[in-house]
Amino acid sequence: MKQSRTSFWLYTFCCFTCFAVFGWYGLYYRPDGSDFASSAEETVIQKINLANQSVSTMTASQEDMTCNCQFGGTPNILSFEKPEDCGKDRNYLQDKFEAFKKADPQGLFSGTRDYSKTAEVLPRKCALYIMRRFWKDRALTPEEKREADIAYNRTKGPTEQREVKDVKDYKHDPHLFSKCDNDPEGKPERYGHKACVTEDYVNLVYNSLIDVADCLDVPAKFIAPKLSNESGLHVNAFGLVNDGGIGQFTDQALVDVQQNYPNFKGRITNSEKESCKRLMKIPGAVPKNAEDIKADDANRCHAISSPPNPLRSLVYYGIFYHATKRNANNAFARSKDTKDPNFKGAEQLMKDAGIDSFDKETIKEMLFVMAYNSGPGRPAMFFREWLKYRIATLKKYPITKADFDMNYWYEPGQGKFKAGEARAKAISKGGKPLTLAQYLFAYKDSIYIPAVKAQARVLDKGLGAGTCTEQKFLEL
Repeated sequence: MKQSRTSFWLYTFCCFTCFAVFGWYGLYYRPDGSDFASSAEETVIQKINLANQSVSTMTASQEDMTCNCQFGGTPNILSFEKPEDCGKDRNYLQDKFEAFKKADPQGLFSGTRDYSKTAEVLPRKCALYIMRRFWKDRALTPEEKREADIAYNRTKGPTEQREVKDVKDYKHDPHLFSKCDNDPEGKPERYGHKACVTEDYVNLVYNSLIDVADCLDVPAKFIAPKLSNESGLHVNAFGLVNDGGIGQFTDQALVDVQQNYPNFKGRITNSEKESCKRLMKIPGAVPKNAEDIKADDANRCHAISSPPNPLRSLVYYGIFYHATKRNANNAFARSKDTKDPNFKGAEQLMKDAGIDSFDKETIKEMLFVMAYNSGPGRPAMFFREWLKYRIATLKKYPITKADFDMNYWYEPGQGKFKAGEARAKAISKGGKPLTLAQYLFAYKDSIYIPAVKAQARVLDKGLGAGTCTEQKFLEL
């Protein structure tokens, strides 16, 4: 994808800011107190897998909704929210869903389907779990946060007390959802409430995701952790720098979609797949031409307002997925640089490091995931830099598959150092060279691959290994 230097760095900043808001919260938010790995995690996953197997012969009306979670009134069973339980503040998208139904008189996306037919691609409960888990139902004020700490302390013993600070020391929760009531292709209005996660809402999002994945050949289980990390599959998610919709599009990302749109428009319109034919029946889901794609920040509702979103945003996401993957893979395969006669590509450096037998496709997938956040060219460059760094220490520290472990998070205190040598020294144990994940954080200030990998762990623990994710996701 062609990017000017200015637009590239703006795009990178926007993506990082989006992750910093949504991604970091996604890693730490535990509505059921059990999102992260523990010594009992494998036991939990085994129990969920056994439960899934026991209901594998259920009919569509007996859909498996088991989970290791507490969403709804019944422990370990997922449930949809009901409009009457959400209140006015969280029912603000209901009229949009009704409008979608009018644009979709056959109920192709707004109606129900036989969800047993798509369970192997991605079970519907994955969308429900992601949507219910993401962010908060309501943004809290400093006063409310202080009162919550006081209320918490009333029920806890002396060793479990929270610090109750002055109101001025608490911060407002950011408003990370949006409304597009004034102009369906204009500037969104920030809003502090997550929309009620009703069955109608989940069906619309899930049906759209499944059909776009099928039509454009996008692996749903591969992208689920990334979407869980960034938008939680919410049609109106809105990052702090105007990255909007399910795909969390910035202006530069939408420009990339514009550049690649003509080829993909042809793939959709000429396809014999039923999924592609259904996309074409919803007005606005597949724009007539690239010029109809609104990229400016002032037009972000173009990727948010419903109808035709979430369909339009997911169509754009499918295009962005393929364009980014192509360019990231091309960057990995690069073997020459006319300006540098000593240039060595990633594959040659892997040979020099004695690891050319390692699974290159998985390594490319790691770099491709990072490319969502940093642009398609930089991950391969960072990988080449890391290989050169490690080649210098090969005699004492050969590279092993453990050096590609992305189940990584830096320890408290290490993040206070500025990216560079000081941070690297704080991370290194006994002078050992850094793993790839450690190197990316130490020198490039990036923990994006571990963050997406962490979301995969959350989904595996919540719904069973491989239910919503690819097996051995980002693992050599």
